[in-house]
Amino acid sequence: MKKVFLLLLVLLVWAVSALPVSAGKAIFTLGDPRGDDHGDGNLVYPLNDELDPGDLDLISLEAEAEGDGTMFEATFAKPVRVPGRQVIDGLGTSLDTVARFGFYTMNLDIYIDTDRVPGSGAVSTLPGRLATVDPGSAWERAIILTPRPHEARAELKRMMSRAIKDEIRKEDSTLEEDQAAAMREQIPVDVEERIFFPTRVKVRGNRISFFVPGGFLGGPAKDSWSYVVAVSGANVLQSFDINRALGRQTGKEEALMILPISPGKWTDRFGGGRENAEIQPPLVDILVPEGRKQENVLGEFNQRRKETVVLPGVVPAK
Repeated sequence: MKKVFLLLLVLLVWAVSALPVSAGKAIFTLGDPRGDDHGDGNLVYPLNDELDPGDLDLISLEAEAEGDGTMFEATFAKPVRVPGRQVIDGLGTSLDTVARFGFYTMNLDIYIDTDRVPGSGAVSTLPGRLATVDPGSAWERAIILTPRPHEARAELKRMMSRAIKDEIRKEDSTLEEDQAAAMREQIPVDVEERIFFPTRVKVRGNRISFFVPGGFLGGPAKDSWSYVVAVSGANVLQSFDINRALGRQTGKEEALMILPISPGKWTDRFGGGRENAEIQPPLVDILVPEGRKQENVLGEFNQRRKETVVLPGVVPAK
């Protein structure tokens, strides 16, 4: 009898282990039209071999619970470009040693309004995006998928510190030295608590998945939250501004790991920009709620009044 019991136990264990592992619980799927990776309608891809139309065309963003965290998956119109051994600088550095997470052409920004209280969070976006978030979707947490997450995090902290220095140097600044020192000390805490740069990333064909731990979002993502989603071209060789490093003022807007946009056609940036439009956002594709058009949203900035575009949030449950 005992042998029969042990045999049944072995068979039971085998049967359970042979069952397919169940997928995580689906939280939401947000779709986006195919063929709209043109910003305000006039954006032109760089004239090089690194990017082609469709590469940054976001088709959908899915979220799935995994443990107490969330596995996000972004699907693009074309296969995600994988970094190779091509040399990218005069020192012989290969692209795959710089972009170590399996992709190198894109940034995917997700700004999440978790409390759904209008105006209670932040409305600024990362440097170089040249956009603000609709106050109705002011964010508490941001997820930034970028080819060089560690470098991006460190550079963001440096940019924030430089911004405080620039502010205190202004003649009309009301910021005191002790206040500035306290703000600089708070930067690492704020960045770690509010902005997450995924490092658990997997690329499969035209899909890229990335994990966000529950400790950052307070558990799995929710479909009742609001999500501002924007795709941009990645500048994996973050430019080094010697003037800023030496503490000199410059009129150049800081940008974090992002390709800019300019009028005409270029090899190192997006073309099709408006003349004398320094605040035109270099965003290639965004998600918009029903009833809104991406081209209108990304075209609604006013250079004369320095009014940037306002990115709307999308609530999956709606």
